[in-house]
Amino acid sequence: MSSETLPPSAPGLSPSTRSSLGNWLAWLNQQETVLVLAFIIVFAGVTLLNPGFAQPGNLVDILYNSSYIAVAAVGMTMVILCGHIDISVGAALGICATVAGQLAVAHQPMYLVFPVTILTGGLIGLINGLLVAYGRIPAIVTTLGMASILKGGLILSTGGKWIYGLPPEFGISREHILGIPVPIFAMVLFGALFSIWLKFFASGREPYAVGGNAEAARLSGISERAVTIRVFFLNGLLVGVAAILYATNFTAIQSNVAPGFELTVITSAVIGGVSILGGTGTIVGALFGAILLQTIGTGLVFLHIRAEWFQAVQGALILLTILLDVFRRRRTPGASVALASAGGGRDAASPTLFGIRWLTVQETLLFGVLVVVMIVLSRTSDRFLTAANLINQTRFLTEVALLAVPMTFIIILGGIDLSVGSMLALSAIALGFSWQSFGFPLWLAVTVGIVTGSLAGLLNGLAIVYLRVPPLIVTLATLAIYRGLSLGISESRSANGFPDAFAFFGSGEILGIPVQLYLLIVVLIVSATVLAATPLGRSIYAIGNNETAARFAGLAVNRIKLFAYTFSGFMAGIAGFIFTSRVTSTRADAATGLELDVIAAVVFGGTSIVGGRGTIMGTALGVITIQLLKDGLQLSGFRGEATVILIGAVLIVSILLNQLLEKFILSGRRFTKSNPPPTPT
Repeated sequence: MSSETLPPSAPGLSPSTRSSLGNWLAWLNQQETVLVLAFIIVFAGVTLLNPGFAQPGNLVDILYNSSYIAVAAVGMTMVILCGHIDISVGAALGICATVAGQLAVAHQPMYLVFPVTILTGGLIGLINGLLVAYGRIPAIVTTLGMASILKGGLILSTGGKWIYGLPPEFGISREHILGIPVPIFAMVLFGALFSIWLKFFASGREPYAVGGNAEAARLSGISERAVTIRVFFLNGLLVGVAAILYATNFTAIQSNVAPGFELTVITSAVIGGVSILGGTGTIVGALFGAILLQTIGTGLVFLHIRAEWFQAVQGALILLTILLDVFRRRRTPGASVALASAGGGRDAASPTLFGIRWLTVQETLLFGVLVVVMIVLSRTSDRFLTAANLINQTRFLTEVALLAVPMTFIIILGGIDLSVGSMLALSAIALGFSWQSFGFPLWLAVTVGIVTGSLAGLLNGLAIVYLRVPPLIVTLATLAIYRGLSLGISESRSANGFPDAFAFFGSGEILGIPVQLYLLIVVLIVSATVLAATPLGRSIYAIGNNETAARFAGLAVNRIKLFAYTFSGFMAGIAGFIFTSRVTSTRADAATGLELDVIAAVVFGGTSIVGGRGTIMGTALGVITIQLLKDGLQLSGFRGEATVILIGAVLIVSILLNQLLEKFILSGRRFTKSNPPPTPT
């Protein structure tokens, strides 16, 4: 450590004292040290309030319960080091655990059950890796889509039934090796093996190189594709191991295992010092992160704090740790450039048909798909293509569409917002409980709900713009924080008993058309006009295409980003109001997973996930197409889980097709293209 990092009084110290002080500061600057200190503080604080927390048996339980999370965090660490993320690990864990359980009850030998389970996880990871490496689909989109496919497939294949009758030999998690419980032994073993590999082997250093500077890694002869596939495959294998440690601890396996597992695993890695920007972090830190997270969760139980608050604690830990990471990077010369980089950095051109500016290939294709879908589904069910059904579908798609409009702005800017579902739920809870518990007049309560959503979006924007935290990790953290607040504030209770007049906005009609459709049409027209025909809209395209150039051009990049995320929160508040009016009740778990539907609709509508391209018209077509597909499949006799699989597949396939079409069109020069002006006029 240089003398510049020592306190002002350092120059008056002796050389040996200065050296000792520098060593201490370097030691304290390590994330592993911070986690150990945090563990000591949490342990001591909870023990003072409840001495039973310090019992040796409880400490063993903490290690035991964190083991399967820690093993999965080892794999997640390698993925994040490479500059990617995997949101499908929770669904993959469920699939792997179910495979293990089904093989076990079929009386297959355990020497076959466990390897097949691990290889199942590896296969899922391999598919993710191939899509990211060769399909060039961003990892966030790939794994969101894969999570949807796996979750739907899990429920569809099991029918929601639990697996009973597991043989005694299946329960290896209750066994011991050298007197150590198997899960704890596995956590230490895999942690040590992969720590050694990353530190001392050339192939282990490659994820650091790719995540730190992909271009430099390529120039050094490192194959980015090979490294990406490798880390996703290894991550999948470790998820398979984690599934075994998890499933073999119980006498029955449920069809929806470990909800929220992906958030817990990502949190463990991130608070363990693994930079979400890639290139830095350690396996040991991730293990400590998993243990600290479990310690905090157990501490909340010993302090008799409701479990609903744990998600909020998780999200706060992610955000706090990322802020520390950002602070450290800013102290590192040259790191500010990496922190500031954002946006798509690609051509903002939208290929058009026959040179007609408003007739883009993606929208034309999507409109054609919509027509075909309506024709095909109308033949499978005579109830589909009826006025009553189509009007009714507008009620269900309104909330998604209201969230998809600002999501279009955000994704064009090169960002993303995973917290939209949680903001909707928080807004609805604020509306319901300010009316029911605090006695606010109903319309004042509606205002409270909308303001709550707007403030939530504003906080997202402030963290992204001024604290320079990546949008993915901010909104992943606030997804947990806002959902935890919804659960904690409501204590998982609903607010209901709204007057009949309130239901008019969610269930009423004017001239035979649902009330919320009028609102949606106004929002679509205004937003489309802003994006296509105003300086603000042209600035949004310019920022998404090249943020650095936009800053040099004098565009108010920070204010525009802040507007987009606040707008997202505001529309979540409006959607929360419409949702509450439609169901005449509030639920803290409302809109769970809705962010996938919203992102799928926006991307399916032609908005580039890397920024710089997209239209409100495309988003509207995407929302309508997905909703009609879901409705038509259900009317045709398909189970609801099939629609979940469909959404995930649509999300992945639409990006692949869009990229192939664009490559074919632009390379063949068969069509012209139109560029939105790079700067406002």
